[in-house]
Amino acid sequence: MNGTTWLKSKMSIVFIDSEIGIDDKKIYDLGAVRCDGQVFHSASIKDFRTFITGMEYICGHNIIHHDMIFLKPHISDDIKYKYIDTLFLSPLLFPKRPYHALLKYDKLQTDELNNPLNDAKKAEKLFYDEVNAFYALSSQRKQIYCCLY
Repeated sequence: MNGTTWLKSKMSIVFIDSEIGIDDKKIYDLGAVRCDGQVFHSASIKDFRTFITGMEYICGHNIIHHDMIFLKPHISDDIKYKYIDTLFLSPLLFPKRPYHALLKYDKLQTDELNNPLNDAKKAEKLFYDEVNAFYALSSQRKQIYCCLY
């Protein structure tokens, strides 16, 4: 069993992305993919809260310094989620890549400016690529990376 298969069977995780207005800081669109394969795409923060309820982890690309700043005030204080940011993991696990932005090939194929559901799916794929890269590391490097937390 590889790292991804094991992790998918053990973790309660939702991958998210949001589109926030640059000037007004309003939440315009939300996208999410749960570990069970269900997807969410809407601007409704109420429906988003319902969708992520029951998940232990919220994962995304640059969610610590972007998405969660705007979403946290709308998420229940009763639930304490753990956050995983693929942007922080990428340079550690893929040090030879020249940059670590989430690739947005779909922007080349459509007139749609941003699609948070597509970006949530890309964050999911990147996360599992990072998990597999972690499992391929030497035991010593894994131990060092685990101590960074």
